[in-house]
Amino acid sequence: MRYFRSLPAALAIALLSSSFTAPPARAADSGPIKIAVITDMSGVYAALAGPGAVEATKMAVEDFGGKVLGRPVEVVAIDHRNNPNDASVKAREAYDSGADLALDMTNSAVALAVAGVAKDKKKLAIVTGGASSALTGASCNRYTYHYAYDTYALAASTGANIAAQSNGKTWYAIVPNYAFGQQMLIDFTAAIERKGGKMIGSDLYPFGSTTDFSSYLLKAKNSGAQVLGLFNAGADTVNSMKQVKQFGVEKSMKIAVGLLFLSDVDALPDVFAGSRITTSWYWNEDAAARKWADKYAKRMHGLRPTDIQAADYSAATQWLNAVKAVGTTDADKVQGYLDNRQFNDFYAKGGEWRGRDHRVIHEMYVVDVLPKQQVKEPHAWFKIVQTIPPSRAFRPESQSTCKKDW
Repeated sequence: MRYFRSLPAALAIALLSSSFTAPPARAADSGPIKIAVITDMSGVYAALAGPGAVEATKMAVEDFGGKVLGRPVEVVAIDHRNNPNDASVKAREAYDSGADLALDMTNSAVALAVAGVAKDKKKLAIVTGGASSALTGASCNRYTYHYAYDTYALAASTGANIAAQSNGKTWYAIVPNYAFGQQMLIDFTAAIERKGGKMIGSDLYPFGSTTDFSSYLLKAKNSGAQVLGLFNAGADTVNSMKQVKQFGVEKSMKIAVGLLFLSDVDALPDVFAGSRITTSWYWNEDAAARKWADKYAKRMHGLRPTDIQAADYSAATQWLNAVKAVGTTDADKVQGYLDNRQFNDFYAKGGEWRGRDHRVIHEMYVVDVLPKQQVKEPHAWFKIVQTIPPSRAFRPESQSTCKKDW
């Protein structure tokens, strides 16, 4: 079963209609500046990124004034359909058609594929939705930044938090078998072991074609592990967690959700109530976040943004500021301006474009999902219980595996 937040079909169609139809070439430094939002418009991750990611990016451009360097800025939507090969082809076409920046790339396999194209084309890509820490590790490159969260950060907070408890030492994981899930398993296993725990078993299921998790849940339940790690995202998390409740797995195992979004809780609030997870941003965390979320909600029929959608706005704005500052969209000059630059906005507190590996660091938050009776207004599901400072939220520079080539 796939699910969608209540976004009217007409809006989704309108967003898709802005996809690339531009001619194959344009004169350098003339005509529109283009931001390509490469995202999942209709699949497993559409609710947490998708049309909302496109709209958030359009908001960033409008708030910037719609122009930079005297040229209009266009936002175009590209549906990657969770297929890295398709994403690679479409990203190459987008860059060839004049895109100056690729943004979002929710789905780690897609993000890694587009990062490779960005390197080949010497164009910038900012990943907000892909999670694999390989983007700033073995697969790092000069032209790709990783902006919102990653598998290392999620493991270092959620995984370590639970593994530090006496009833959180032995784990069994259910994982989608692609780049995101594979890296989640590696990073969570390492984080758990650092706290004296152990991953005693795991199952990797076919991504994109699995809605029945019963056999995996039965194996996990019979494993004797104290903790079940659900290292998936979006509709897969909703479906697997729903079946956890149906089979009563939570009665004998602690459930650790590796990556959870506001849109997931919107879909099944009763199922996720009581969960402790990690997020890069929450719409009601402070006045600045709420102010932007109010503007977003007015455009999105009352929906509140996920952290990915907020990151898309923030990243697009930071990139536009950089283009304005250096006076060109040239990727090398913009990258040179961004590296090691510090910033703060409504999304990123203590932000820094880390030059060592192109990991953008900022605060992360451990939150509890509230039960319905404690929620005071629609979509206000989270309660922040811990703020993780930028210096501890992400993989330290000293442990970087990025072979820097710039």
